[in-house]
Amino acid sequence: MRGAHGGKITASLGGCMNKRVLATIEKKLIEKRDQILSIINKEGGGEIAEVESDNVIGDIVDTANVALEQQILSKLDENELKKLREVTEALKRIEEGVYGKCVSCGKDIEEKRLVAIPEAKKCIACKAAEEKRRGQ
Repeated sequence: MRGAHGGKITASLGGCMNKRVLATIEKKLIEKRDQILSIINKEGGGEIAEVESDNVIGDIVDTANVALEQQILSKLDENELKKLREVTEALKRIEEGVYGKCVSCGKDIEEKRLVAIPEAKKCIACKAAEEKRRGQ
């Protein structure tokens, strides 16, 4: 099964998260990414075209993606850049089959947390510890 961004949807968390929930989360992430890109488009006053990699191969896609990324980065403010990175990283974790694992401790992230915050990369305990260290 292939996800909407071209990646393979795989169940993660040792089977604790079913494919349907993962597909729903992936859809949310793609919608968030598209929303951010739409905001950038409006703020920048220009049009950012998406590259369809199904019709183009190899170096052409890489070149187009680099150009697109540079165009996007030049229009982002710091918060939009952070959010876009988080969403993109989450989509990449889904593609790699490691989505749902805390990047700090390696334990499963609670499914409720992932549904609420699909780009979450840390479990509640690690996120709380991080915020405590920052004094938040």
